[in-house]
Amino acid sequence: MPKLIRKLKEGLGENEVINLALEVLGKNFKENEFLFVHSLRTGLALKEMGVIDGETIAAGILHHLPETSLTFKNISQETQDEIFKIVRKMNQLRELFSSRKGSKPKPIKKWQKIFLNVQAGNLRRMIFAITQDLRPIFVLLAGRLDEMRNLQSFPETHQQKDYQQKESLEALEILSPLAYGMGMGEVKGEFEDLAFPYLYPKEYKWLRETVKEKYTEREKHLERVKPRLIEMLGGEKITILDIRARAKHYFSLYQKLLRYDMDIEKIHDLVALRIIVPDIESCYRVLGTIHNTWPPLPGRIKDYISSPKPNGYRALHSTVRCQESKMVEIQIKTPEMHKEAEYGVAAHLAYKEKFPNRTYRHRFYWLDQLRRWREEIKDTRKISEHLESELFGDRVFAFTPRGDVINLPKGATPVDFAYAVHTEIGDRAEGAKIDGKIVHLNQVLENGQKVEILTDKNKTPSSDWLRFVKTAKARSKIRNFLEAAYGISPGKPQKTTLREKVSIIKKILPIRRKKRPQVLVAGESGISVKFSKDCNPKPGDEILAFITKGEGASLHKIDCQNLKELQQKWPERIIKASWQDVKEKEKKKGKKKGKKV
Repeated sequence: MPKLIRKLKEGLGENEVINLALEVLGKNFKENEFLFVHSLRTGLALKEMGVIDGETIAAGILHHLPETSLTFKNISQETQDEIFKIVRKMNQLRELFSSRKGSKPKPIKKWQKIFLNVQAGNLRRMIFAITQDLRPIFVLLAGRLDEMRNLQSFPETHQQKDYQQKESLEALEILSPLAYGMGMGEVKGEFEDLAFPYLYPKEYKWLRETVKEKYTEREKHLERVKPRLIEMLGGEKITILDIRARAKHYFSLYQKLLRYDMDIEKIHDLVALRIIVPDIESCYRVLGTIHNTWPPLPGRIKDYISSPKPNGYRALHSTVRCQESKMVEIQIKTPEMHKEAEYGVAAHLAYKEKFPNRTYRHRFYWLDQLRRWREEIKDTRKISEHLESELFGDRVFAFTPRGDVINLPKGATPVDFAYAVHTEIGDRAEGAKIDGKIVHLNQVLENGQKVEILTDKNKTPSSDWLRFVKTAKARSKIRNFLEAAYGISPGKPQKTTLREKVSIIKKILPIRRKKRPQVLVAGESGISVKFSKDCNPKPGDEILAFITKGEGASLHKIDCQNLKELQQKWPERIIKASWQDVKEKEKKKGKKKGKKV
């Protein structure tokens, strides 16, 4: 164990936050427990990704502990809050995945790159919308990567085949495209290869047996190519920082074979040659030098430096016919491009620094991307299209006025939303606004909507809510209130007389101390209203409603001076209103007049 801890601390200096995290971990788990070792390896996985932020690594070490156990000494409250925030958001993501209904892996032939691209884009936007921060995503990926790497050594409860399949399916359907969307190519490939044998054991076994000799043969050929390549580039005085062979990931290879009728001879990048040079200028000089000696295949030259892939990947690719007339794929990158290709935004994003100025095109691709995401998320309507994911088709993601995302089951209502935010808000809910418009409390929510709950301190939960709420929390809180307040348990048989039942219903219904005239606001009844003391409107007066913050609608006479001032300041909050009784009388009068005619 000391070896793991030393490896974790290596290169990070004397980091007090990480030392304290290790101390808290040791107080909650024994060294021989699986979660102790797993937590350390999660911190190491974050380091592999290029994350050197102490707070993020500390959150990775502590992500399996409840927040009540996360007590620190000798560090600032700000640092503690940051660690809590990362762990809390990461757990939200974990709950999101666990809320998915069970599914089986689709046939391997149906996996397509286009699906990966679309899903990756949607997932990264949706998850960034939930977290508003990349650090919880890094912790999630690092933790799940270690789980997949050590699936065989999990405790017995996790050794069941269905559990392994569930973990592997999430790795392939969610974590792999998420990593790809974050520009983390190596992490994406590892998730796929770790899931491959659990989901498609026959295909995996066939591929291993088929390509084993081919891998060896092509690696030997590249070893013969390297000296000649070094000689060519040295002649042009081009500095080579590294040159090595890179084998294609198994799952990615199988997908490519499906497109080439399973003919391994048609796959030229089974083992590619990766060349790392100091700068962009050297990348293009390497490409020109190679093409002067070895002819490239038409259509196989890819310039991802001037036109990066959607996930930010940059490099020059070319397939050439070299020694022994064999085809070889060559990838040319700078060290920064190589690091980004492996670990994406984690490779160079500093969280506490201001965004730096551009020094050359695309260098700060991810920083610009984050700016755009933040702009998108300011308008929840724009993010809603990314929330429509087939992976989470049974969930709804709605936004609070502050922009926080509330994860609810499909069919949820504003009452479910209110209780998900806070029990007191649920208990006092009397109305709701969706995207600025007043709606009933039983309105079904849709993805991407901004929901504001209107509350009243005198309001209490109604037994009617039990007919339409979807979440267990809302149902439980409503029942608990009704039982505590009125001594009844809705849903349980009650041995009471009809008179007693009527009495109970009267208790549950909102108490009206004096009968107030009924008002229609925007043609809807049942919306909470109060009468302006400035003009004291009465039935028969022409009236308008002013939508207040958190208090429903305020009614004014149409000629009220106060209303005119409000209309000048906030014209969008003025809504038509009318007296319900007056409207009904007018209808009746109209019918009578019709008969006389």
